[in-house]
Amino acid sequence: MNLYKKSLLALVCAVSVSAYAADSAPSAPNAPSPSPVKKRSKCDCTAIQEKAVSSLGFDPASEQGQIMLRFVKRATSSNSKLSERIQSFNEPSMADEKLSAAERLHTLALMRTMLTATPTDCKVYLDAIKEEGSTDFMHKMSPQALQAMLDTIEIRALHEPSDDDTDTGGTIEEKLETHKYLRTAFKVDENGVRTPPPTQCEQIPLMIDHVLATPKPKQDRASLALLRVLDLHPSAPRMVLRQPETYLNEAFDERVLPESIRSSLPADGSRPLPFKRAVFDLEVVSKGETTTSQRLTSTVINRRNNGVLAAFTAPTVASGDVDWTELGLGYGLATLRSHFVESRINASQANQLEQAAVVAANTPLKEGMTLRVPFPQPDFRGEKERVCTVGGERQASTVFAKLTGAAIDLHCKMTSAKGGVTELHTVWLTDYQLESILSVQNQYGKNEVVIRDVKFE
Repeated sequence: MNLYKKSLLALVCAVSVSAYAADSAPSAPNAPSPSPVKKRSKCDCTAIQEKAVSSLGFDPASEQGQIMLRFVKRATSSNSKLSERIQSFNEPSMADEKLSAAERLHTLALMRTMLTATPTDCKVYLDAIKEEGSTDFMHKMSPQALQAMLDTIEIRALHEPSDDDTDTGGTIEEKLETHKYLRTAFKVDENGVRTPPPTQCEQIPLMIDHVLATPKPKQDRASLALLRVLDLHPSAPRMVLRQPETYLNEAFDERVLPESIRSSLPADGSRPLPFKRAVFDLEVVSKGETTTSQRLTSTVINRRNNGVLAAFTAPTVASGDVDWTELGLGYGLATLRSHFVESRINASQANQLEQAAVVAANTPLKEGMTLRVPFPQPDFRGEKERVCTVGGERQASTVFAKLTGAAIDLHCKMTSAKGGVTELHTVWLTDYQLESILSVQNQYGKNEVVIRDVKFE
């Protein structure tokens, strides 16, 4: 349970008790109501309010107790929206509310105070997140931190619906880019390693300062993304790892490609294929100093029978989240769009801008010929193209028994930005108009990819 929710649930109890006391107090006899709106009767409820504050672990005479008492009194004052709003909260979450951009920035500034007002406040915050259901943390907070926390609650309680178009965080691609931007709050070396690695108590203020200093319009989405992080929501990469096909359907579609590429692709229905969906069960056998293996599931989707295929590949797991997924949109040997998503790697979506890629994809494969196929950019490995030599043709059933038609061998090489060379052995499956990897070799060893099963729908 997040800290915000626990503190709010505690306040619901305190405010509800005090509000009930105010509503139950006797009013003046025959006093006419000035309006049809029900107003809370005036009464001296201080003793009950102090008791409610004490129930939360505060001494009403202490500085923290006085802060809490003022909040409860204000919430239960006549015509106060605060009491009604607080008592109506259900499954509270700062990130779920459509706060305006200004409200989000104010909330983040207050949260920074909650963490940095005194040297002990951050530890109280982190301990509170770990203590499921406990509200003991509230009376351990410094007066400044406690006041800041109550102010964040009041912002949300008194919030009015916003028309801010950033309240959903944008598209999945935009959310991933925003997540990547948040991580730039930390200094990294040339290998992308944080230097020095910040502690948890350093990370959050760094990210808050980073967002507060960000110019609009990027700041709007960044503020929402950071509130989600602080509210313990799954990150944008984690959501993609859990539901990759949602991202695939949104962003990996030829209709959203640049016009220069889209207009060069075949018409819908002009390249009929014998499947709408193909699911490959793969085993990757790594042959280095020791031999290891990993199972992968690769799903290929044929949307419009035009030769363009969308696909995503991820480790096969019995339950729980996967560590990574790679999504792509391809036509022939050309990759039109790709994205390697992993929560710890800040790779961006890569897009094909070279017309030469489509030309290569349209070139008939003849044994002995060489093809240069540009990669989408920016490629997270720093590779610009692959150079492929076309090999001989054989029966596709020699690759896997269920496959029909021919398989054409391809031997390709790619060079990374750091000069590392990767050799790729693939086959082009003519009946399915798709490429299947057989092996990958680089300076770290060789991986052989074996098809264990394939299901066509």
